[in-house]
Amino acid sequence: MEMKETSTAIIKLTRQEIEVMINTLNFILTTNLPIDADFLKPYHNLKTDLIRIRRDLIDGEQQQWDQLIL
Repeated sequence: MEMKETSTAIIKLTRQEIEVMINTLNFILTTNLPIDADFLKPYHNLKTDLIRIRRDLIDGEQQQWDQLIL
């Protein structure tokens, strides 16, 4: 099997924009649509990635607040 090249892009989003995207993906993924589960895999992956990014942002914000308090 041949390896596919992966491209990356930097996209700037606020935490609130990430929340909206997660909520939208959750709506799409929980709506009972007559489509193949394989079609939805990229959406599941994107949601998982956004949840991880949101958690990292929250952790970073908490660390900044903790440093300000000390």
